[in-house]
Amino acid sequence: MKAEDRFVEKLRGLLPDCGRVLIGPGDDAALIAGRPGSLAATTDLLLEGTDFLPNEDPEQIGRRALSVNLSDLAAIGARPEFFLLSIAYAPEKGSDYALAIVRGAISQAVRFGACLVGGDLSHASGTVVSVALWGEPAGEPLLRSGARPGDVLWLSGYPGRAAAGLRLAQERSEPVRLLPQDEELLAAYRDPVPRVGLGVWLAREGAARAAIDVSDGLGIDSGRLARASGVRAVIERDRIPVSPALAAFARRESADPFDWILAGGDDYELLFAASENEAVRLAPPRPEWEIFVTPIGYFEKGEGAVLRDRKGDRDISELGYDHLEKA
Repeated sequence: MKAEDRFVEKLRGLLPDCGRVLIGPGDDAALIAGRPGSLAATTDLLLEGTDFLPNEDPEQIGRRALSVNLSDLAAIGARPEFFLLSIAYAPEKGSDYALAIVRGAISQAVRFGACLVGGDLSHASGTVVSVALWGEPAGEPLLRSGARPGDVLWLSGYPGRAAAGLRLAQERSEPVRLLPQDEELLAAYRDPVPRVGLGVWLAREGAARAAIDVSDGLGIDSGRLARASGVRAVIERDRIPVSPALAAFARRESADPFDWILAGGDDYELLFAASENEAVRLAPPRPEWEIFVTPIGYFEKGEGAVLRDRKGDRDISELGYDHLEKA
């Protein structure tokens, strides 16, 4: 038996039972039991040195690869169901390295109800992890194009922590005696939690009109949401929640935390529009969300996205990461 076949056998031993999967990894294609209705589909490619640092723990890489895709499904309000996982890595890392990535991906997938059904394996000079994920919309899909003037702009969780965590990881590749708040920031970067429960609830309950996940920065992603809806997003600086861990790290670095909040990216929080009437349902956190949400602004007639404070309006619609521009 060749090495690749042995790898597949080991991989199959990691898989939990999945009711809709008729044929999973090991054949030329997977077979999934069909059901009526639409499917949501997404894919993301993670590259060593671009999307994660070299020498990151492979299980964390696997979890992260699933999380960024789960976040996309959360933004459209879909329950994850099954995924394909492809890995390319340097030969000297050995097959156990790739299996560790698989274990990490499966551990995150099981948490949210998704099943691994296949993928591919190859060698490359640096690690590349690709995921394609499918799911079932929990209600009317949440698009980017539904916000209206007068709607409230809501945000889940604390933005900016992941960008600060990346700075921390780059500066302290072998940290000694990390402070508890530093651990929080590193976890936000290395092991983000996708807001699947919140996204599914918003779609099922019809509580949001539009949504996007904050993957490239609060500034640029709020601009994308506004542009798709044909409105202007107004974010009020004083209403943005700032994590105490982020604030403490910014003081130590003599940095402005809003640089990370607006342009950092990798938060994988949900940014969504809801009518003013939904405030009663959205204000108290619900257990199934596993996170709190905060009204940080509103939509009005116009275009773009601005940060509003006592000094006036600042255009933030271009602040963030662009995959086709040089960092």
